[in-house]
Amino acid sequence: MRPSLSVKVLELDALKLWALRTDAPATPETIGLTQARLLRICANLPRIGPACGLDHGEGGYEACRRALSDLPRPEELYETNLPGGWHAVGTHMGGYEALRLTLGEMLEQWLPHSGFRRREGPLVYRYLTDPRETAEAELRTEICVPVQPDPIE
Repeated sequence: MRPSLSVKVLELDALKLWALRTDAPATPETIGLTQARLLRICANLPRIGPACGLDHGEGGYEACRRALSDLPRPEELYETNLPGGWHAVGTHMGGYEALRLTLGEMLEQWLPHSGFRRREGPLVYRYLTDPRETAEAELRTEICVPVQPDPIE
């Protein structure tokens, strides 16, 4: 595991989100196109926290932003939820094409020795920087893997 990759376990709050969904897996192209479309739809709405993505594996990808309770939901979006609970959180630096490498390090190198195991639920990508305003090498994305304690047998 890269010395610069540190993973922490945090309890994330469940959130109501507005989302666009694609049935395609979360590839760099899918993430980029779906998030760009979400940003265009929400361009005139105030920002509340970073955009995020829910990766359902073969079940598709959702580009999301936090729902605004005092404004109507844009027609093109639907409501979904970010499941709360314990997540292993690692920060990926750089472009989206290498997200899978960081995720692989978390799952293959960190998780087996962590005292936790993967639980059901989508992977969550929290896009901490805006690709329209940030150089690709400086992009920061939190990868949040749903986990639960692994009981000692």
